[in-house]
Formats: sequence, structure tokens, C-alpha cells
Amino acid sequence: MYKLIIGIIVIFVALRALIAKDNVKKLLYVNVVGFGVSALIGLVINTPFALFVAAAFFICSTISSNAIAYCLKRLDEEVILD
Repeated sequence: MYKLIIGIIVIFVALRALIAKDNVKKLLYVNVVGFGVSALIGLVINTPFALFVAAAFFICSTISSNAIAYCLKRLDEEVILD
């Protein structure tokens, strides 16, 4: 049941990322997809190795989300000269 719910959420957010016109929203949606995929890896693969794969994917998703947050912060500080 959890797999189905997470899968539906990931597909919905992936479609939102494709439809969104704002780059900031696209980055946030892609971030959610990354965390959802790591959860699905851990739930779908029923081997002990799946724990390591899901943990590695989760760590990479966390690093990418930190990079996204850093870029968004820099965009707020950016001064546009006309």
C-alpha cells in the first residue's frame, strides 16, 4: 500500500515538474522526486543490499537538495541591473 501511495505521489510531482514554467518550482519538484525514488528503492527491493542502495540514493538526494537551497538563496541575493 505504501509503495502505491509513494509511486502515485512521485508520478504526480514529476508531471508537475514537467508542466511548471518557473525554474524554482521545477527544482523543488525534482527534489521531491529524488526523495520519493529513494523511498521506493528501499520498499520495492527486498534484499539487504537495497538498504545500502536506498541510503546512497537518499544521501545523494540530500546533497542535491542542499545545492538547490543554496542556489535559491543566491538567487534571492542577486541584484539585477537594468
